[in-house]
Amino acid sequence: MLVRSPCGRAAHRGFTLIEALVVLTIAGVLLAIGAPNLSFLIASMNARSASFDLVADLALARSEAIKRNQPVSIAPLVAGNWSQGWRIAAGATTLRERTALPSVLSVTSDAASLQFASNGRVGMDVDDANMSWRITSSNATPRCVVITPTGSARSKAGAC
Repeated sequence: MLVRSPCGRAAHRGFTLIEALVVLTIAGVLLAIGAPNLSFLIASMNARSASFDLVADLALARSEAIKRNQPVSIAPLVAGNWSQGWRIAAGATTLRERTALPSVLSVTSDAASLQFASNGRVGMDVDDANMSWRITSSNATPRCVVITPTGSARSKAGAC
């Protein structure tokens, strides 16, 4: 839109090339400062999401064991490697299967598999030790998923 200036010349509105370059330079500097924090945030959210998925699947397996009045197991898809996903099964019936986690995440656990009894407890009734899974990423706070012998699971930030 042309606007007449007081001296009678038509003035153009908009940005000059110099102004646009200054704005882009400032945006680039701010992005360079914020990018490391953004990668930390993404890695932390991936770890948190994976831990919440595991807690939800443990709760599902427990509730299915109680509902079906039969044992329900949860085990990694690849023997001993929880990072490659896991399967919840009642006998030969697969109830849910999680796919592999993002490659930046690592899941370690001393539990090769887990079985909920028909009363919702983990393993034998005389077992009183908690089981845990540690979910880590190279540049994020680790997450820990802990399940008690009674079958209640929780996720927390930090070491197990």
